Amino acid sequence: MAGVLTTSGVLIQMKVRMIAHSMNGTRASGMILGGLAGLVLAAGTIILAGSGVVAPALRADLTAAVFAVWLFGWLLGPIYTGGGDESLRPEQFALVPWHPAKLAIGLLCTAFAGVPPLISLVAFSALAVHAAGFGLAALAVSIPAVVLQLVLVIVLSRLMIALLGRAIRSRASAILAALVNSFMNAVLNQSWVLIWAAIELDLLNQGLPPAVSTVVRALPSGWGLVAVEAAGRGAWPLVAAALAGLLVLIAVALLGWSRMLVRRTTSRPLRPARPLASPLPAEGTVSAVAAKELLTWSRDLMRTHLLYFSIFFGVLYTAAPLIIGWPGMLPYAGTLVVVMAAATSANLFGLDGTSLWLSLVHPGVERDEVRGRQIAWLIKVAPVAIVLTVAGLVLGGEAWTWPWALALLAATLGGGAGLIVLVSVYLLVPVPEPSKRGGNPLEAGNIFGLVLLMLLLTPVTALPAVGVAVLGQALGLPVVLWAAVPVGGVTGALLAGWFGRLAYRRLRAQGPELLSRMRGGAGEPGVRPAYGQRVKLPPRTNALVTFLWIFCWIPLFPQGLVPLYMIFTDSPSKLWFLALHVPSPYQIPIAVAMSVLGFAMLYFGTVIPRRYERLQGTRDQASGNGADADRGARPHTHA
Repeated sequence: MAGVLTTSGVLIQMKVRMIAHSMNGTRASGMILGGLAGLVLAAGTIILAGSGVVAPALRADLTAAVFAVWLFGWLLGPIYTGGGDESLRPEQFALVPWHPAKLAIGLLCTAFAGVPPLISLVAFSALAVHAAGFGLAALAVSIPAVVLQLVLVIVLSRLMIALLGRAIRSRASAILAALVNSFMNAVLNQSWVLIWAAIELDLLNQGLPPAVSTVVRALPSGWGLVAVEAAGRGAWPLVAAALAGLLVLIAVALLGWSRMLVRRTTSRPLRPARPLASPLPAEGTVSAVAAKELLTWSRDLMRTHLLYFSIFFGVLYTAAPLIIGWPGMLPYAGTLVVVMAAATSANLFGLDGTSLWLSLVHPGVERDEVRGRQIAWLIKVAPVAIVLTVAGLVLGGEAWTWPWALALLAATLGGGAGLIVLVSVYLLVPVPEPSKRGGNPLEAGNIFGLVLLMLLLTPVTALPAVGVAVLGQALGLPVVLWAAVPVGGVTGALLAGWFGRLAYRRLRAQGPELLSRMRGGAGEPGVRPAYGQRVKLPPRTNALVTFLWIFCWIPLFPQGLVPLYMIFTDSPSKLWFLALHVPSPYQIPIAVAMSVLGFAMLYFGTVIPRRYERLQGTRDQASGNGADADRGARPHTHA
């Protein structure tokens, strides 16, 4: 036991030192803003647990449901940050003669050194607030229950990442992991459907259905609540069973994680899956690049995972409203797949690592490199998106939705094909080489910013087609409405060509700098910092930029573009859209104002860092010129 404590203490010190030395303006401001947002959610959990607005039984059910959300957040959150926080990687201790259980316990202890565990501890303290109404015995039981729940979510999070890491080492497992991941994401992102169903069923007065109440308590996140309520009733065998269940589950998860650590640090990666045959001939440079890309899509299991995640997410996300009997989102399943596939492909060049040098030693092939990648992406995404769109229109579409869905699909296909190469070249995120990635295949870098950017920009490429469709809808002219389809196709083709041209010109002009950035050369004089490795902004400015990027989507989509669409389509639903809850003359102005506010936030969130980058580049250039002048002056002086 003493050895375990000593090992854990050493690892925690290492983790704290690494965090302290890697803390910069961007990371510090992101941690502060994320911590504040987490504290708001944690405070909301506590308020819910102690609120007297709803009946005690319903309050207990809602508290158990919120605890389940926190559990799923720990399971899914690390996936969006490139495999979770691995400041200390297990591979670094492969040669240390530690027992796997000791290493697992030590690494688990390091997971408590950070802001998220503290926020989760605050949130789970809502269990003690809930227990206060059941007496002193229940309050005493809630204290170990809170600690056990915190330990449980952290160890399950580690186990989840380890299991996914093992799962996506074969094509079938990668697809299955994508299905599970997309299902949980769709449930969380479409939680408004559950809220709307709760309103329709008058759950605030009727309470949750018995089956739902049983499920939220049966989940491990609800066992602490079960123990507290049992202590209030004096059912001590149930208290012991619930707390023992938490201990057993923690032990089993820790044991499973230790086994995963053994495999990760001692076994070799499995042989890559056999590549699929390319449908393109290898004649011609563009065709050769496209064929190479298609083979890469079949070989790289991370790309396979992300592609199928996009497909499953688009289907499940648009099918979720069927719970409340609304099939209106089905026609847009293909468009959502395109948007999500573009977002997950935003770091296309970065995922290939330094293999870019193969193209740089053959000057003049930059155009073919970009065009081939665009063609390969369209071959992988377009057929699935078209099938899903047509199927959604047949199953849930009306006459007026056909031009809307087809126009959006055509525009986003072209816009996405252009954006994936443009963003990948201009905002490249260096990631480990495919052959040098550790035992965690989810190490794709912290590309959350790129994903968010693509989720915003890809729908923007459809604005010309949307404008024509809105005009046709407003005038009641089917001819104008259907004209949105060719407008979307032309717009998509033009954007794919234009963005691709910008990308290969950038690649031609800055290819060596991009290669240096991939090899960790960001920060060298004359080299623009990579996305996520920007120049250091002043703390207040950096906090402002982070705020703009995180929250710009709220006025842009949920309170801006979506209400505009619902106004022009005369949708009777109001949901949570502010513009739909005001008198008719003010609906369009408020929705437009929200859209403008969102675009303004996006614009300034992009422009402010760019200005600092240009300023830093000018300073670096001046510093370099000064150094050259000094070097040139020295021989003359000695002479």
